[in-house]
Amino acid sequence: MTAAAGPGHGFKVLAPWYACERGHFDRFDPAAHAPALQKYASAEFVRALVADPRDSLQFDPEDDVWSFPVPVGLADRGPGRARFATHRLVRTRLRKLYQPSHERFYAVVVELFCDRPGLPRPQSAEGLDVGFVMRRRHVETDAPPKVLRTLSRRLTAELLAEGGRAGPDTGPYLSQAQDVLWADLAHRTAFEETHRELLDQVDLKKETRAWMAGPAGGQWRGLGEPPAPGRPEDREQELPMWRLPARSGDCAHGTPPPERSLWFGVVPTASADHDDQGAPKLDERSVYELRCFVRRTPLPGHEHCPERTSWSKPTEPFRLAPFYDPEGTKNRKISITMPDFRALAARAAAPPGPGGVAITSPPDSQLSFDPGGGTPGGGSVGGTVPRTCTFALEIFMIVAFFLFSMFLPIVVFLFQLWWLLALRFCLPPSLEAAAALKAFFDGTKTLADMGRAETDAFDELLGAKGAGARLRDASGSFAQEDLDDLVDLVTPPATAPVPVPPRPEPPVNDPLCEGG
Repeated sequence: MTAAAGPGHGFKVLAPWYACERGHFDRFDPAAHAPALQKYASAEFVRALVADPRDSLQFDPEDDVWSFPVPVGLADRGPGRARFATHRLVRTRLRKLYQPSHERFYAVVVELFCDRPGLPRPQSAEGLDVGFVMRRRHVETDAPPKVLRTLSRRLTAELLAEGGRAGPDTGPYLSQAQDVLWADLAHRTAFEETHRELLDQVDLKKETRAWMAGPAGGQWRGLGEPPAPGRPEDREQELPMWRLPARSGDCAHGTPPPERSLWFGVVPTASADHDDQGAPKLDERSVYELRCFVRRTPLPGHEHCPERTSWSKPTEPFRLAPFYDPEGTKNRKISITMPDFRALAARAAAPPGPGGVAITSPPDSQLSFDPGGGTPGGGSVGGTVPRTCTFALEIFMIVAFFLFSMFLPIVVFLFQLWWLLALRFCLPPSLEAAAALKAFFDGTKTLADMGRAETDAFDELLGAKGAGARLRDASGSFAQEDLDDLVDLVTPPATAPVPVPPRPEPPVNDPLCEGG
């Protein structure tokens, strides 16, 4: 059923038909009121979206939800590498969106219907302006710290129990208690009923804020709140949506279905904008939502009539992953080949070329010092004229990797961050060194018993000379049962891990093919 987009009605902005089909509800169901968030794993996702909006990726119940770390005591850790993991992640039900640097991209998709009985489809998009806004849910919590800590600990235990794991005796850090409580209460009602006596002691002030942009820049402000005195007028930032082209061939038999009015927009998950106080527009601690709108401009001859805007319900709430989110960075591999010393030595015999990194030091900004065999003994700042030195790019890479390799074991030993060793592996691995260490720690020997062969084996696995001797000197830090786990920690896999591709959404057929 279709209808002309006449001046007498507004629009319903609903989830697209295929989201309804997958959820087993129709466009009249309240579940269809929220626009659909769709996930992709390629920067070319718009091409795939335009080719077939049904083709997107499933949201993973483990990776695509916001999580928070809680400390884990040694007695509660598992064997192997897990013995050195001092924290575990507790997963909430709050959606998490990753950044483009994590190879994840998102679109918001809606389907338009005329706001008339039966929700007919509009025949034309002429005169329609379709877009969306991004809003932030702000909450202020006023409660005794003990109440917040107790509530967040109980919530943590329930979330772990849902995942089939025992809850810890400790909950999140107090600085995260408000975040944990508010993030999951955005979804949960049973928890509120069970712990009403504690929640009654928490004063939650909730507010939805809009990003208001104008000549003075942007700022988050409560809906309907006027700008501060002296600040220029501004308006809520609107992001564009585009209509998906009409499709044919979706039906296996018979004629193509009637044309649908599907629209999409690109969800921003990172921004360089800051407000007038210097705070970033988007951060990893806030909870966001999207609302889509349809604005119809008056037809010719009716210019005196006001614009009419129809709004969708909000999308599901979500948080944004930080840039260094480990569940996001695992999705993208960056390969760098170190400079070949032999090729550079051969190049050194030729005259200097024009390429490289040219660094200019202004007057009174030039550093002069005696390296002193690795420990500078003093220096001065001088220079009367600008001085420019051009270095081959390879020099920076060589020195940077040298410093990284030198300081990694220092950081591990100085701060006892043994789990850092689990975040590196080298191919091909030294299986001989790993086998020799496993044979040495047969249940009777300790780190203090290591000889030259064993310390050299640790040096080879850790990629740092002297690391084995440092481990031997730190033997008091490890219990006997930790030794096999320590060897497992520093032993890399025999082959590079194979990434698990995200699962696509299941295919669905358009119900209009059957005359629906």
